[in-house]
Amino acid sequence: MVFGTVNRAVLVGAGVIGAALLGVIAWQAYENSQQRDDIDARNTTIGTLNEQNRTLRQQRDRAQATMALQALQFNRANQISEEARRVRQQSGIRAEQVRRDVHTGISAHTCSRQLLPAADADRLLHYVTELRDDALHPDTRRVDRPDTALAPTRRLTWGQAVEWIPLLLGDIESCNADKAALRRIDKDKANETAQAY
Repeated sequence: MVFGTVNRAVLVGAGVIGAALLGVIAWQAYENSQQRDDIDARNTTIGTLNEQNRTLRQQRDRAQATMALQALQFNRANQISEEARRVRQQSGIRAEQVRRDVHTGISAHTCSRQLLPAADADRLLHYVTELRDDALHPDTRRVDRPDTALAPTRRLTWGQAVEWIPLLLGDIESCNADKAALRRIDKDKANETAQAY
């Protein structure tokens, strides 16, 4: 019996040790499972962060490319505007020189001192005033526009009327230069935008 009690004690001890080992193995398996879950969660987080980082880098690169293109376009527009300003200045100088030459050429003639008929002078001055008002104040709904119909008549000589022609042609040349500059800016902008994308 002693042998049976010892065997029983050994068996119970072995069972307890086996149960303890099973508990330790189960606990280790649970810990390993938790660690794998933590590693998977960290890997998922790292993957998400990498994707966000890649997206942010792409957005930054696109923003940098857009800013570089805009800087190039602003620089180009400034260069073209400066060229147009020089053309306007040169055309103004040429127009004034031609006006002086015309004045010198016609001032000796008596017809240059004759007055235009009052109705023609008024119509011409009214037309010029309207053009100037429209250019300076394109909003035609302005209520504070001066009434040019009530303006006193100004008498023009034939010589003065003829002297206006070179100045008007100079203004037309300036406007044409401005329009050409705007078309060139738009064309360059479209070409640069197409090349960038």
